Amino acid sequence: MNYFIQILPIILGLIVLLSVIWIIFPAPSYYVWLYSVAVSEWSLWFGGLALFGIFSALVGYIFYKNGAILLASIIIGGIGFLISLYPFFTSISAARENGVSLSFGQYFGAIFGKKSDADPFQTRVYERDFKVDIYLPKDKNLRQGASLIVVHGGSWSGGERNDFPQWNQWFADNGYTVFDIDYTLVQPNYDLAVGDVKSAVKWVKNHAAEFEISPDKIVLLGRSAGGHLALISAYSANNEEKVCAVISIYAPTNLIWAYDNPANPYVIDGAQTLSSFLGGSPHESEELRKRYLSASPNENINAQTPPTLLFHGGKDQLVRLENMYFVAEKLNASNVTNQTVYIPYGQHGFDYNSNGWGSQITKSVMLKFLAENTQIK
Repeated sequence: MNYFIQILPIILGLIVLLSVIWIIFPAPSYYVWLYSVAVSEWSLWFGGLALFGIFSALVGYIFYKNGAILLASIIIGGIGFLISLYPFFTSISAARENGVSLSFGQYFGAIFGKKSDADPFQTRVYERDFKVDIYLPKDKNLRQGASLIVVHGGSWSGGERNDFPQWNQWFADNGYTVFDIDYTLVQPNYDLAVGDVKSAVKWVKNHAAEFEISPDKIVLLGRSAGGHLALISAYSANNEEKVCAVISIYAPTNLIWAYDNPANPYVIDGAQTLSSFLGGSPHESEELRKRYLSASPNENINAQTPPTLLFHGGKDQLVRLENMYFVAEKLNASNVTNQTVYIPYGQHGFDYNSNGWGSQITKSVMLKFLAENTQIK
């Protein structure tokens, strides 16, 4: 028992180190990647555990005088602690660039703070059997007629509406009506899924009076595959499907390049994912190559493209960071209003913790972008 007490600080240090190491190194498997997303978003809690291990080692040394265990605990725990600080310190520059003040109170308050009761949402059918979850602003004084249509991620074949309910509630709390939608997941669905998103836009416009929103103040927002669908839907829309702005979070944009340049093959087979979505490889035929091009947001930009806000993380292991800049370059060339936000530590899914460093930056930038493009002051 005494021996276990002595080595406990080393065990704690190893747990922390083997957890936080995936913040900076590519994950060797899908499940390790999933764990790494959580660790990177709650890294300071792991850092606290590392400090507790070091403190325990110091206390243990007083009783057992085992210098080797103390030294090992300090080295292992110290390395783990330093790595746990990486998300915070790399977020400082990103926050400064975007005029955002990071809040420790918000970061830790998510655990210790009082949780507000979530407002109930209603579910309706918008197209065939597809459903939409609708969040209405609780405070009617905040309603100013603007809304968001949210498109979920999931490699175009999975995921589900309302997979980020904490964000939907946050948007509603800030005065925006939220429509979180289903779309076709049976593949290849490159055309059907885009059509579903456009149908949702038309449905929302047709029901604008019912929900006390303006049909001219609708914003598309999507994450990952949903970000791609939001972009391509906004960029290829006709007058009935037109939105006033679009927000994309870690979305693939140049699909041929993404097919040839996958992110982390140990986490996801990017080429196969795209092949399933589009019905084959872009190198199989000219028809498929043109299909990839027509489904790539960066190939569908012109002077009438709506204002665009793009987010991406520097440690994304599903969709490479270059995708954000491919779109931004084309938007700039067409003189389209746009903004890119780079989250240095950010993994794919960095916004799952709605109080994390990346989400704090994202929230602040989003509110400003939405206010400017829906004329909410």
